[in-house]
Amino acid sequence: MADVSTTAPTMNRQVVRGGILVTILCASAAGTRGLAGSDYRHILILVHLLSFASWFGCSVWVSFVAGIVTFKSLPRHVFGRLMSRLFPAYFKFSVVTVTAAIFSASALEWPTAGLVAVLGTVLANLFFLEPETTRVMFLRHAVEKRLGTGHEVGQLKPSDPAKANDPELRALSKKFGMLHGISTLLNMAALGIGCVWLNFCAREMAR
Repeated sequence: MADVSTTAPTMNRQVVRGGILVTILCASAAGTRGLAGSDYRHILILVHLLSFASWFGCSVWVSFVAGIVTFKSLPRHVFGRLMSRLFPAYFKFSVVTVTAAIFSASALEWPTAGLVAVLGTVLANLFFLEPETTRVMFLRHAVEKRLGTGHEVGQLKPSDPAKANDPELRALSKKFGMLHGISTLLNMAALGIGCVWLNFCAREMAR
């Protein structure tokens, strides 16, 4: 089997591909009507929709499909290691796309407070909540391995009461649950703001 590290696209390649896509879309928009007056606005709206929709769609997929399916399909420690790689990439992608959405909205003279709030939740997750949650998760994994558990698919359910009530495991599980809960709450808040923003965009484009 080929080494995943040599076959998977790197972040730089993904950025280049994204840039090419944006360039093609903008050139297409400009070419259909020329580059007079309102065409610049048309391009700005196109860039805004692409960047915002990319973040929103990715967020919905990670939150409601990918995370749930993998949680119910993989052993817990495998799932945890996967999430420790997926979430930093997800939040970095979100920073890029939401920032692009903010700049394009500002250029369109649209209000950006909601999008700035979304960016704030993403930055909080990227720089604090995700790293700390992952750190605590790996500490809990070490305790689970010591106790001979953690290999289950889905929720941790040690069959031995002594393992389930281990003080160190319970303390780490409580801290992990708190951090993960705050991270999830911020992510859901961002999606909620995103839904409001979609309504605003629909109204603007219906004019």
